[in-house]
Amino acid sequence: MSLIHVKYKHSLNPEETRKRVEEIAKDLKKEYKINYAWKGDRLLFKRAGAAGNLDLGDGFIELKIKLGVVLAPLKGKIEKTVKQNIAAEMSGKKGTKLA
Repeated sequence: MSLIHVKYKHSLNPEETRKRVEEIAKDLKKEYKINYAWKGDRLLFKRAGAAGNLDLGDGFIELKIKLGVVLAPLKGKIEKTVKQNIAAEMSGKKGTKLA
């Protein structure tokens, strides 16, 4: 099993942060059939071959994804895309994200 860990700092208020993370989750559900649920300030998600959580902190979000055997060889590509998509959504430049 392979682990992706991303921490992204931002200056958004908690409500706007949660709203933007929810948009990320909706996009992932639509594009990759990822199931997700909120548990307090933690977004839990899962799909075949991957599972993880995204925590809302004070001025940051922290993402951890565990990749299964099939997706592990794609870790570098997945991590790069995740970082770009988080940066695009959290900065308000959603149109620049990569699918």
